[in-house]
Amino acid sequence: MDHLHRLFLKRAWIAAGSLVLGFTSHGSAWAQITSGGGSPPPNAIVLIDSTGKLAARALNETIMLITVSSGVVAPALIHPIYDADGRAASGLATWQTSGSVLFTSSDCTTGGHVYSLPHAGVRATTQVQTPAGIMLYVGEIGTTSTVVVHSILYDTGCSPVTIQQNGLIPVLITINLSAAYPPPLTFQ
Repeated sequence: MDHLHRLFLKRAWIAAGSLVLGFTSHGSAWAQITSGGGSPPPNAIVLIDSTGKLAARALNETIMLITVSSGVVAPALIHPIYDADGRAASGLATWQTSGSVLFTSSDCTTGGHVYSLPHAGVRATTQVQTPAGIMLYVGEIGTTSTVVVHSILYDTGCSPVTIQQNGLIPVLITINLSAAYPPPLTFQ
């Protein structure tokens, strides 16, 4: 068995053990409690924004679960904040970017779609840096489809294209993470 496979199995057992502990000690898995979704248990680890507001609950060390609207929970990615020497700042994080959104319009305004995610049970999302801030594009729940794409929004801007792409989910909601939950972010 190779090293990566053993590491994967170890993480899977740790995750399974965490779920069992969550169910046995609280009666339900508290991973479902996210920002705006009620009060987490007193010992829960949560992500706090720079204003002191509850931003999300951690699914793992980089995937956070955010309540983006009533009943809609979506994953958002974080990464460390680095200092001038390239070292991670202690206890500080920010929203991750470098995603892309595919649009049916030629100007990145309508018909947004995102790629499905490999994580079971979470919505498809992507995060893109725009002049307004880091935007989280949240997909609908459902199966993927093939779409004719006429533009793609990247961190660098909108690029016109004409391609047919499969594995896409329509965008349901867009939220400005920089405005809703301003960094730096910390765990408490």
